[in-house]
Amino acid sequence: MRILFDTNILIDAAVKPREHHDTANRLLASAERGGVEGLVAPASITTCWYVSTSTYGVDPRPLFEYLSTVLDLARMNWPALSEALEAPVEADFEDEYIAAAGAQAGAEVVVTRNAADFRDGPLTAYRPEEVIEALG
Repeated sequence: MRILFDTNILIDAAVKPREHHDTANRLLASAERGGVEGLVAPASITTCWYVSTSTYGVDPRPLFEYLSTVLDLARMNWPALSEALEAPVEADFEDEYIAAAGAQAGAEVVVTRNAADFRDGPLTAYRPEEVIEALG
């Protein structure tokens, strides 16, 4: 199964004091072991950088180096942008764009703590705990 990792999962993994840090890292470890094929959108990397450094004072480079060995990048290209632009104006555009990129890269699922933001998109949203439970 190909899973897109949402931005909030990356931020959780990067910032140790965050409540969901351990859960996020368990998900990434599953991708490392081959339990899932993981994807991440480039916009999630840049947002994780911004939030980690400006809000928490955490350097996310060690996480990004690890991700480069564990996850594939979902291309945020023109076709993905065109698909995201079809979403309603009130939709979370960044989530629409990363979901479109993930779907075009073969993801069927997005793991997120904000499932409502992906409700009408091309991917089925699951909470981290649901994915961990399904993986056994």
